[in-house]
Amino acid sequence: MQLKKLTAGLAVVGMTMPVMALATNGMLMDGYGPIAAGMGGAAMAHDNGTAALANNPATLGLMAPGSRIDVMVGFVGPDVNTSMGIGESSADAFYMPAFGYVKKQGKLAYGAGIYGQGGMGTEYASGDMAQVGVGRLIFPLAYSVNDRFNVGGSVDIVWAGMDMVVSGYGINFKDDSDFTGAAKGYSVAAKLGFTYKLNDGLTLGGVYQTAANLPNLKGDGYKVEGFDMPAVVALGLAWQANDRLMVAADLKDVLWGSSMNTVTIYQNGAVVAPFQQDWDDQIVLALGLSYKLNDALTGRVGYNYGKNPIPNQFVNYLWPAIVESHYTAGFGYAFNPKSELNFALSYVPEVSVTGTGPAIIGNGGMRIDHSQLNWQLMYSYKF
Repeated sequence: MQLKKLTAGLAVVGMTMPVMALATNGMLMDGYGPIAAGMGGAAMAHDNGTAALANNPATLGLMAPGSRIDVMVGFVGPDVNTSMGIGESSADAFYMPAFGYVKKQGKLAYGAGIYGQGGMGTEYASGDMAQVGVGRLIFPLAYSVNDRFNVGGSVDIVWAGMDMVVSGYGINFKDDSDFTGAAKGYSVAAKLGFTYKLNDGLTLGGVYQTAANLPNLKGDGYKVEGFDMPAVVALGLAWQANDRLMVAADLKDVLWGSSMNTVTIYQNGAVVAPFQQDWDDQIVLALGLSYKLNDALTGRVGYNYGKNPIPNQFVNYLWPAIVESHYTAGFGYAFNPKSELNFALSYVPEVSVTGTGPAIIGNGGMRIDHSQLNWQLMYSYKF
């Protein structure tokens, strides 16, 4: 009964609060949850709390028996500058709340949660702007086949919201909320993952996440066609070297080439602008380690790299998802066996790209600089 009430409440919140963000591996975050984010995003083969809902649901089989609630807030702080008189984006602070509940009982672990998946956002003095937010309401289930092998999956309700103003094309649809977009759409996706303990210290894990082929986003007389989230394939290892040190590494293939092609804007049924994207697939490498300093305090460091997936001829000052390297650090502090706080910080050094158009909005010769400073904070309660 309590789980039914919780999931009903999450559904209401999830459908009314899409989260605007500017993410870091293309439109995806480099790490979900501060345990993984502090380790460069590596999360496929170790227990990282209810962030498993957004990473690999099979890792829920690695958690201790009982229930866990995680309440999280994430911050993405982009610094975007452009040439050709467009200037600096004033959209420099995005907040992403998240929540997860999981219960492990016997061989089963199940629950529900909401995670912002990512997006993009800019706003310029001219009034031109674009903000895209994508989130997931997630229902996971994990099963421990034996002491070594866990399988898990989830059903994800995916939503997206978009605001856009492009003066050169007369495009103008936006609302006044930081959490919704004037044009909205919903879809369903799924994940299927596993973990396998190769020996006492080494665990292998992986996940396949289906594409979220969103229907047309609609609102204010506008329709956005061709905006989809990609399928993802990931594989990782976690090595528990001793009772204090763990080293983890993930390799992820983000299939942007099948999802971000041409995004077409319609107004009252007529084409206003086709924004050609033709992103490349993106290989993402995540490396991290955690070290237990004492019974209460754990430190973490990591590195994440994903090559800019946007070809220079199609890079766009509205959607400059071009950053590549991420240097991360974090900590976890257990107040007692039931109560814990985790934090992660991510420094993303500047990447500069010069457009080689002409593209639909004329990017030829336009220089775009983009860097970030991001953090995530999570409080956990176990019972």
